[in-house]
Amino acid sequence: MTERDDQGNFEIPVDEPTEGLVDADIEAELAAAFDGSGRVRIVDESVGSRASVTPEVDGDPTGRWSRLRRRVTRDPEEAAAVRQAEIEQRDERRAEAEVRRTESDRARATKATKTSVATKESATSVRASSRRDEPSAVLPRGERRRVVIKDDTEVPAKVSGEARFRQRRLNVRRQEGRRRLWWLIVAASAVVAILVVLLLLTSPILSVRKVTVEGVVYADPEKVGAVVASLKGDPILTADLQGATESLEAISWVEKARVSMHLPSRVHIEIVERRPIAFYRAVDGFNRVIDLDGRVLDVIEGDLVDYPFIGGTGPNLSAGDLVGQPFLGAAQLINALPRDLRVRLVTAAVTPDGEVSLALTDEVDVLFGRPEGFQEKLVALVNAIKREGSARYSVIDVSSGEASVR
Repeated sequence: MTERDDQGNFEIPVDEPTEGLVDADIEAELAAAFDGSGRVRIVDESVGSRASVTPEVDGDPTGRWSRLRRRVTRDPEEAAAVRQAEIEQRDERRAEAEVRRTESDRARATKATKTSVATKESATSVRASSRRDEPSAVLPRGERRRVVIKDDTEVPAKVSGEARFRQRRLNVRRQEGRRRLWWLIVAASAVVAILVVLLLLTSPILSVRKVTVEGVVYADPEKVGAVVASLKGDPILTADLQGATESLEAISWVEKARVSMHLPSRVHIEIVERRPIAFYRAVDGFNRVIDLDGRVLDVIEGDLVDYPFIGGTGPNLSAGDLVGQPFLGAAQLINALPRDLRVRLVTAAVTPDGEVSLALTDEVDVLFGRPEGFQEKLVALVNAIKREGSARYSVIDVSSGEASVR
């Protein structure tokens, strides 16, 4: 049996320990091995040459002297003790190597765990601590390493939690500060806006200095002028434009009015007048001009040339009042006449019984009867005129809805 030294340089034949004494052959071999100077020739079988080694008695770090001592001793008990010491020393070295491997594996696992869960600063601290805890590469023989395992994951977590809590508190304070600043800005803006509005309302810079009017032909200029005068000089932002509109539409000739504001100092008025249809003479002798709705637009003394006259004595009404039947029916009938009949219209007339008639050119009278069903009656009138052609007739009666000519 051979055993290689720690350096791997020699292979020294080693016999198993025996209980008896060394035999004669071994003694002869030992006598040939010693050269009388205390040096031992040892065969290096790996290189095929001989080398002389001076054994180191104290410490014996390589164990070579122990093995030679076991070969050369003549005491079986001493040889067994040497062998037992060698076995214990070898077992101790193996145990130390196993402990170092276990510590190294544990340190690497702890380092990986700390790196994955800790913050950047704590990870740096863990790496430094891991480096400090790693076993050194070389230890003196026979000395056991003291291993200290630290679990300092709680400390960085505690510090990190405090930092996060502090940062969260700072964020909350910042948000509260931003909200207070925002509300302060809103309140200040509202106050400034109110002050600006009040300044503009009381400032003569934005007062109404010019009023323009469009669309007035027949409307009373004095009434329109009164509305214009009520607007001038008022602050344009608070001028009563709605009130001015209602005042204008209360004028009998005005059907619709629109009053608009144009900054910084102008107001524009647009008027749409009512369209007159005819006029009648009332009991007081004055003429009343009426529109399609029967509204009295004006009270005049003379006769109108551009509009047909409705014969019969009508009620005394003021401008803006509404006239009833049969004058309202006569005005609606005149407005519904086809163009060929309107150019032949001379006058219209109403009777005390409420019947309506028209006088056409060529001394032709058309009797419509009660002011109702004008559409059917006009159709019958047009067909009768076409049917008669150039024949002479003086009366066309369509009061029943069918035309009769005589």
